[in-house]
Amino acid sequence: MSRGIAKVFRRKFGRVHELRQSNPEVGEVLQVTEEGTNRKIFCLVTKKASYQKPNYEDVWNPLCLLREVLLAEDLR
Repeated sequence: MSRGIAKVFRRKFGRVHELRQSNPEVGEVLQVTEEGTNRKIFCLVTKKASYQKPNYEDVWNPLCLLREVLLAEDLR
């Protein structure tokens, strides 16, 4: 997580070490609750390395999973 949107995520929210420790696989949705607030941050894993290009399925699957998580937790 050192390039592109991941770099912005690290600068703005930090806590990247928590995401890396979970050993994410492509297609997963990672969730972090911001300290001091009830705000939740979701990170969709669409590729293994920053230099790769995600394919349609690698983007579609985490989006569908994110939808299920949002509906289950009644988040908007």
